[in-house]
Amino acid sequence: MTPDGIKFFIISTPNGTKAVGIKMPKPLPEEALLDTIPMAQVPEAAELLRRFEEAQANSEGIRVSSGKTEPLLKEGTKFPDFTATDIDGRIWSNADVSGKVMVLNMWFTGCGPCRSEMPELSTWKDEMPDVMFFSSTYESAEIARPVIESRGFNWIPIVNDTLFTKYIGNNGYPLTVVIDRNGIVAMVEYGTSATQREALKQKIKSLIK
Repeated sequence: MTPDGIKFFIISTPNGTKAVGIKMPKPLPEEALLDTIPMAQVPEAAELLRRFEEAQANSEGIRVSSGKTEPLLKEGTKFPDFTATDIDGRIWSNADVSGKVMVLNMWFTGCGPCRSEMPELSTWKDEMPDVMFFSSTYESAEIARPVIESRGFNWIPIVNDTLFTKYIGNNGYPLTVVIDRNGIVAMVEYGTSATQREALKQKIKSLIK
């Protein structure tokens, strides 16, 4: 969900408990609710909730905008020429993926959603071994390796990236791009959710039939 339409409210109680209340333009997906904390575990939860409802009635809150821009990679266009180095020092280029479906996932270690989707993405490589799956981060091998290993991420890991990173623009991580056998961008997806991942997976499968 993008920040457009979201409102923030700063809340505090007389006892000094502070919180940020967030008014969403639509309900959160079920996937996001899996990480909720019961009210019983939150100090002064009932009072914070009361003050949150009061703040919504008396204030417009703080509005934010996503500042999203048009994707720098457009579906239906040729994927640009590239040269990239993986975590073991191997250099990859367009020639290595010629005639094959390629999937590129851009992430960084401080991105929680990026780390969370890694185990599921790894199953795709197991299911579709003929697809060239690459992950890419601007971070060094030393920083990226512990996360890749702890999450069991089995995509070809590009590190110290300065080329793919620019495709993020203002639209945020993760970014997943699907390129068909002819080198044409077939799908560009910013962010991640169960619905988005399923759509990506189905797109990849449709290209290898």
